[in-house]
Amino acid sequence: MDQSVNQEILAKRNQIPSWVFMVFVALAVVGAGAFVINARGENAEEVWQLFLVNFLFWTGVAQGGLVFSCILRITNARWGRGLLRISEGFASFTLVSFVLLLVLFIGKEFVLPYAVHHYHSPKDIWLNINFVMARNVIGFAILLVLNYFYLRTSIEQDLNGKERIVRLKKLAPAVILVYALVFSLFAWDFMMSLDPHWFSTLFGPYYFIGSLIAAIGATIILSVPLKRYLGLDDYLSLHHYWDMGKILQGFSLFWVYLMFSQLLTIWYANMPEETGFVIKRVVDEPFRSFAWAILTCCFIFPFVSLLPRSHKIVTPIAVFIATVSFSGLWMDKFLLIIPSLTDELVFGINHFLITLGFLAGFVATFLLFINRFPVIPFGDPYFDGKSKGGGH
Repeated sequence: MDQSVNQEILAKRNQIPSWVFMVFVALAVVGAGAFVINARGENAEEVWQLFLVNFLFWTGVAQGGLVFSCILRITNARWGRGLLRISEGFASFTLVSFVLLLVLFIGKEFVLPYAVHHYHSPKDIWLNINFVMARNVIGFAILLVLNYFYLRTSIEQDLNGKERIVRLKKLAPAVILVYALVFSLFAWDFMMSLDPHWFSTLFGPYYFIGSLIAAIGATIILSVPLKRYLGLDDYLSLHHYWDMGKILQGFSLFWVYLMFSQLLTIWYANMPEETGFVIKRVVDEPFRSFAWAILTCCFIFPFVSLLPRSHKIVTPIAVFIATVSFSGLWMDKFLLIIPSLTDELVFGINHFLITLGFLAGFVATFLLFINRFPVIPFGDPYFDGKSKGGGH
C-alpha cells in the first residue's frame, strides 16, 4: 500500500471536534438523568420497560456492526473494506451495554415477570432468575473478550504494519457463533419469556438478524457525514453505497421471511396460547396500527424504494431509506416487548429522553473510537486503496 495513503488516513484521526463529542455526552447524561429520576417513582414500570427496549436494540446494533465486519473478513469481500472500520466502531458501545445489562437486573421486578412469580410451567426451570443472570452475564462477558481480541488484531494491522488476516479469519467465526448464542439468550430471556405461554424456535435468529440489519443501516447513516467531514470521497465511492443498498434490500426480505415463518406456524397450528400473542399485536388496537407501521418501515418501504439504482447511490436518499428501516427495527423491539407487559401504548417525554440518551451514548462511543483509530483499514491486505472513480 502506498505510504502516502497510510499517512493521509492516519492524519484524519482527531479531526472530529471535541465539542461534537461533548454534545452527545451531554444528551446521554440527560437521558440517564431522566431514567434515574423516574426509575423508582410512579412511572417506574414505564421507564424500565423502555430501558429494556433500548438496551436490546442498541446492544444489537453495536454487536451487529462487528458481526458485519466479521462477515466481510470471512468472505474476503474487497468491496466493503472501506466501510469495515466504521462498522467495527459500533462495538465500542458494547462495553457500555455490559454495564447496562447489570443495571437491567436491578430493575428485574419491573420488566421480568418470572423474577417475581412462577409461571407454573416447565419454563420455571429455565427461568430461575439466578440462572438467567449467570448465563447472560457470563455469555456476554465472553463475547466482549472476543470483541476485544478481534478489534485489537484489526487495528494492529494499521498501527503496527503486521498482517493479521489469518488470526482475524480464526476470530471472526468465533465472534459470529458466540454472537448467535448470546443474542439468542437475550431474545429468549428478555423478550420471548415475558409471555409465559409463547414459544418460538425462530425467535433467536429473528432478533440477531434484525440487529445485523439495523447495524447495516447505521453504517450507511453514519458513514455519509463522516465521508463528507473527514474527506473520505477517495475511499468511500458510490459503488460502496450501491452494494450496501443491495444488502439492506436483501436482508429486509430475509427479515420478513423470518417474521412470516413464525406467523405461519402459529396460524396453522391454531394454538390459543400462541395465537393470543399474535392477535394482541396485529389485530387489537392500539398495537395493530403500530404493527403495520413496522412492516412498512422494515420491509415494504426499503424493499420497494431500493429497487432503482439511483436510490442506492444518491447518498441523501440512501440515508433516508436506511433511517426509516432503522427506526422500524427499533419499533419492532418495542412491539415485541411492551404488549407482554402492559395493555397501553404510552410514549411521553421521559420515554423520548431515555431513547435519546441511548442514541447519544451510542454515537458518543462511536465517535470516540473513530477519532482515535484509523477510519479506513489501510493495513488490511484486501484493501485496494483509493477508489477508482465514482467517489462523488
